[in-house]
Amino acid sequence: MRRPQRWWDYSRGEPLQESAQEVSAYLTANPLLSLGIALVAGFAADRTVAYERRSGFIVFLIVGLIGLFLGEFMLIYFKLVEYLENISEFRIFFDFIVAYVGSFFVAAIIHFIKPT
Repeated sequence: MRRPQRWWDYSRGEPLQESAQEVSAYLTANPLLSLGIALVAGFAADRTVAYERRSGFIVFLIVGLIGLFLGEFMLIYFKLVEYLENISEFRIFFDFIVAYVGSFFVAAIIHFIKPT
Protein backbone atom coordinates (compact mmCIF):
# COMPACT_ATOMS: atom_id res chain seq x y z
CA MET A 1 0.00 0.00 0.00
CA ARG A 2 1.35 3.36 -1.02
CA ARG A 3 1.33 6.06 1.62
CA PRO A 4 0.21 9.58 0.54
CA GLN A 5 2.97 12.11 0.81
CA ARG A 6 0.88 15.26 0.73
CA TRP A 7 -2.29 16.17 2.58
CA TRP A 8 -4.21 16.75 -0.64
CA ASP A 9 -3.64 13.11 -1.66
CA TYR A 10 -6.35 12.21 0.84
CA SER A 11 -8.94 14.12 -1.20
CA ARG A 12 -9.04 11.28 -3.72
CA GLY A 13 -10.42 8.98 -1.03
CA GLU A 14 -8.15 6.03 -1.83
CA PRO A 15 -7.13 5.26 1.79
CA LEU A 16 -10.77 5.53 2.86
CA GLN A 17 -11.94 3.10 0.19
CA GLU A 18 -9.21 0.62 1.01
CA SER A 19 -10.07 0.78 4.72
CA ALA A 20 -13.78 0.32 4.01
CA GLN A 21 -13.03 -2.71 1.83
CA GLU A 22 -10.87 -4.24 4.59
CA VAL A 23 -13.64 -3.69 7.14
CA SER A 24 -16.30 -5.27 4.96
CA ALA A 25 -14.01 -8.25 4.25
CA TYR A 26 -13.33 -8.67 7.99
CA LEU A 27 -17.01 -8.47 8.95
CA THR A 28 -18.22 -10.82 6.22
CA ALA A 29 -15.59 -13.44 7.09
CA ASN A 30 -17.65 -14.45 10.14
CA PRO A 31 -21.16 -12.97 9.78
CA LEU A 32 -22.79 -14.70 12.77
CA LEU A 33 -20.14 -13.44 15.17
CA SER A 34 -20.41 -9.95 13.68
CA LEU A 35 -24.21 -9.97 14.05
CA GLY A 36 -23.95 -11.19 17.64
CA ILE A 37 -21.42 -8.54 18.60
CA ALA A 38 -23.45 -5.87 16.82
CA LEU A 39 -26.67 -6.89 18.56
CA VAL A 40 -25.16 -6.88 22.05
CA ALA A 41 -23.25 -3.63 21.44
CA GLY A 42 -26.33 -1.96 19.94
CA PHE A 43 -28.46 -3.02 22.91
CA ALA A 44 -25.87 -1.81 25.44
CA ALA A 45 -25.30 1.50 23.67
CA ASP A 46 -29.01 2.20 23.18
CA ARG A 47 -29.72 1.48 26.83
CA THR A 48 -26.81 3.66 27.92
CA VAL A 49 -27.97 6.64 25.87
CA ALA A 50 -31.72 6.40 26.37
CA TYR A 51 -32.69 3.97 29.13
CA GLU A 52 -36.42 4.61 29.03
CA ARG A 53 -36.90 4.50 25.27
CA ARG A 54 -38.45 1.27 24.02
CA SER A 55 -36.49 0.17 21.04
CA GLY A 56 -36.83 -3.14 19.32
CA PHE A 57 -34.57 -5.89 18.11
CA ILE A 58 -34.18 -4.31 14.66
CA VAL A 59 -33.11 -0.94 16.08
CA PHE A 60 -30.51 -2.60 18.30
CA LEU A 61 -29.18 -4.55 15.34
CA ILE A 62 -29.01 -1.54 12.99
CA VAL A 63 -27.35 0.68 15.61
CA GLY A 64 -24.93 -2.13 16.43
CA LEU A 65 -24.03 -2.87 12.82
CA ILE A 66 -23.38 0.78 12.01
CA GLY A 67 -21.36 1.13 15.21
CA LEU A 68 -19.38 -2.03 14.51
CA PHE A 69 -18.56 -0.84 11.00
CA LEU A 70 -17.52 2.62 12.24
CA GLY A 71 -15.40 1.18 15.04
CA GLU A 72 -13.63 -1.35 12.84
CA PHE A 73 -13.13 1.34 10.23
CA MET A 74 -11.34 3.52 12.77
CA LEU A 75 -9.16 0.59 13.87
CA ILE A 76 -8.10 -0.17 10.32
CA TYR A 77 -7.79 3.44 9.13
CA PHE A 78 -5.54 4.46 12.02
CA LYS A 79 -3.52 1.21 11.72
CA LEU A 80 -4.38 0.00 15.22
CA VAL A 81 -5.10 -3.50 13.91
CA GLU A 82 -1.36 -4.11 13.69
CA TYR A 83 -1.12 -3.79 17.48
CA LEU A 84 -4.13 -6.04 18.02
CA GLU A 85 -2.58 -8.80 15.93
CA ASN A 86 -0.02 -9.33 18.70
CA ILE A 87 -2.77 -10.11 21.20
CA SER A 88 -5.18 -12.01 18.98
CA GLU A 89 -6.68 -13.86 21.97
CA PHE A 90 -8.56 -10.71 22.91
CA ARG A 91 -9.68 -9.77 19.39
CA ILE A 92 -13.37 -10.51 20.07
CA PHE A 93 -13.23 -8.44 23.24
CA PHE A 94 -11.70 -5.50 21.37
CA ASP A 95 -14.27 -5.92 18.61
CA PHE A 96 -17.01 -5.61 21.21
CA ILE A 97 -15.43 -2.53 22.80
CA VAL A 98 -15.02 -0.86 19.41
CA ALA A 99 -18.58 -1.80 18.42
CA TYR A 100 -19.91 -0.40 21.70
CA VAL A 101 -18.11 2.92 21.25
CA GLY A 102 -19.27 3.25 17.66
CA SER A 103 -22.83 2.24 18.62
CA PHE A 104 -22.79 4.73 21.47
CA PHE A 105 -22.09 7.56 19.03
CA VAL A 106 -24.77 6.34 16.63
CA ALA A 107 -27.33 6.00 19.44
CA ALA A 108 -26.39 9.44 20.79
CA ILE A 109 -26.96 11.00 17.37
CA ILE A 110 -30.31 9.23 17.07
CA HIS A 111 -31.28 10.38 20.57
CA PHE A 112 -30.19 13.93 19.75
CA ILE A 113 -32.35 13.98 16.63
CA LYS A 114 -35.34 12.27 18.25
CA PRO A 115 -35.22 12.56 22.04
CA THR A 116 -37.43 10.35 24.18
